[in-house]
Amino acid sequence: MKNEQVYENLKKYSEMLFSDGYIECGYIAAKADGGIYITTSDADFADLKEDQVAFVTDKDVESLEGNFRAAAVLLICAIKAKKDAGAAAIVDSKSILEFSAKKITLPPVLEDMSQINGISVRAAKKNTASETVSALSGLRNACFLPDAGAVVTGRTLAEIYTGTLVLDKCANGYLLAERKGGIKHITAFEAAIEHIVYKLKYSKKNQQNQKAAEEGQTVELAEKPSAIVTDEEKKIAADIKAAGVRLLEENLVQGTWGNIAVRLNDKEMMATPSGLDYVMLKPEQMAIVNMETMEWKGSNKPTSEKGVHAKLLLAHPESNATVHTHPFYGSILAAMRQPLPVPEKYRDILGDVVPVSKFGPSGTGMLVKNTAEAIGNSPCCFMASHGVVVRGKDLEEAFVICRALEDACKDYLLSD
Repeated sequence: MKNEQVYENLKKYSEMLFSDGYIECGYIAAKADGGIYITTSDADFADLKEDQVAFVTDKDVESLEGNFRAAAVLLICAIKAKKDAGAAAIVDSKSILEFSAKKITLPPVLEDMSQINGISVRAAKKNTASETVSALSGLRNACFLPDAGAVVTGRTLAEIYTGTLVLDKCANGYLLAERKGGIKHITAFEAAIEHIVYKLKYSKKNQQNQKAAEEGQTVELAEKPSAIVTDEEKKIAADIKAAGVRLLEENLVQGTWGNIAVRLNDKEMMATPSGLDYVMLKPEQMAIVNMETMEWKGSNKPTSEKGVHAKLLLAHPESNATVHTHPFYGSILAAMRQPLPVPEKYRDILGDVVPVSKFGPSGTGMLVKNTAEAIGNSPCCFMASHGVVVRGKDLEEAFVICRALEDACKDYLLSD
């Protein structure tokens, strides 16, 4: 094929989507001058070969046949319909297929769904390009195909992966929650605000970096000189980086969502920066934040949830680490907005009940206030329609709590 860099990117994300169970018989496409590079019908997503990627233009699409032609037309139209789209995919995870069979709209289950997938995910009336484009209209980056999975669009292949993961999580969450009382989704207005802010502000820097990386360019993430100077600060920063990667590997966070903070002293904490994923993040890019004034120093601005971390660390001197995550099962409980009666085997770690906060938009004082009130003296709590936050004496204990909470949520949701 002509573009080796595009092939390497398609190969990388094909393997990721396939290994995580998000694609089996679907298609993945990346935008290029004059057309798209698209995986063929015989593509082996576990080990994509160069001859399993084709370059297709508007003119030669008519010469294609069968499902490959239909998929190429659909993805070309989907990418054209979303002005900033650089990639699109037809995905078919078990949960996405099951939800697509319902032929209904998936409401904004969680804030991260609103941010990346849009204000809702509609079901196309038919598996055609025109119906798909109609379902993608408005503030939407994904739609369901009747009994055939979903179309996901994104600025980069990295965003396709994250968007598919979040869509799968929310579709599965909706289905699981039906047996336990259902979810309480956020409003269309709240979802629209979340989506617009995410596209224009929160994710802009990360997507620019991802696009540059996918084009083979050198990526410079630092914006200012680092604040990480002493040996102790360097060690803490490295520990935070390692913890973030661990959370990502265990599917406790997705993409750039989730954040971590560690107390440095009575007034300062070290926190992860805003809008950078843990794989690309370097330890020296951590921010140092004054927990009382929210003033910060460092190469990159701190997480927008810095207020939540500071509030919990100041209120609980025995806690030196706080972790905010978007785990698969924990997020479903957050969407249900109900406390969790903790199964007995987890009570030594989690207590008898995991509380849930009232809803507050991301990065706002309302979210800080509601989270602090909800967690009380508990080691963790659900953040309504958002995720979870935990606190521990150190990062290791915080991670143990994160893992126990996710396992407890899974046990609850899968129980009869």
